[in-house]
Amino acid sequence: IRDFAQAGGHKLGAVAQPLRAALTGRSTSPGVFDVLAVLGREESLARIGDQID
Repeated sequence: IRDFAQAGGHKLGAVAQPLRAALTGRSTSPGVFDVLAVLGREESLARIGDQID
């Protein structure tokens, strides 16, 4: 996520906040890396995909 943000010329917070919202449906939550770890890869990707569709 850090590499993605940096490659796009963004700060981590600019990427983490919308990602957090996509994963949890809330603007506040535990750290985005913690949320990703708890949800796991498949659930995280599914939730992100739901927001893209």
